[in-house]
Amino acid sequence: MNAPAMTQAKPASGATSHVTPTALISGTFVTRDIARARRMCEGLLGLECVEPEKGVLLIRERGHEAGGKLAGEPYWVLEAREVTQVEVPQEMLNHWGVFVSSQAAVDEAFEKISAQQKEFGLGRVQKPRFRYGSYAFYFVDGDSNWWEIEYRTPELLYTSLRQKGDQVDPNAP
Repeated sequence: MNAPAMTQAKPASGATSHVTPTALISGTFVTRDIARARRMCEGLLGLECVEPEKGVLLIRERGHEAGGKLAGEPYWVLEAREVTQVEVPQEMLNHWGVFVSSQAAVDEAFEKISAQQKEFGLGRVQKPRFRYGSYAFYFVDGDSNWWEIEYRTPELLYTSLRQKGDQVDPNAP
């Protein structure tokens, strides 16, 4: 039985917030080789990178200019930190996602990434498939960071999914 969809998302009962966020924009992962991470982010994922200090890499969507309008919404930045050893290997559910424009773009990315798997020191590259309302595939880099290349139709973008509200009855046991 499906619970009725809420028309507006509401905080959990009694929840208060100390922060008023406007976007979720950043995250950090570790690498044992900052140059390899940069080659992968630029060469495989089409992202833009800058190394503002030794051992730190900032990664973002392409198309931004200082003082200019953001190319995409939401704007985001990943930070890669070079370490001597990855102490906590990541699992697939802890992954970074990159949206692409179509199902065909997912298939094309899969072919290109699979063909360059050894060159970029990648581990497992999973085949594309439909799951959770999207068409996507995952791969793991040489530092156990998982990445997803994903296409979602407009009606399945996170903003649309969020507008549906809770689909689980909060009073259910």
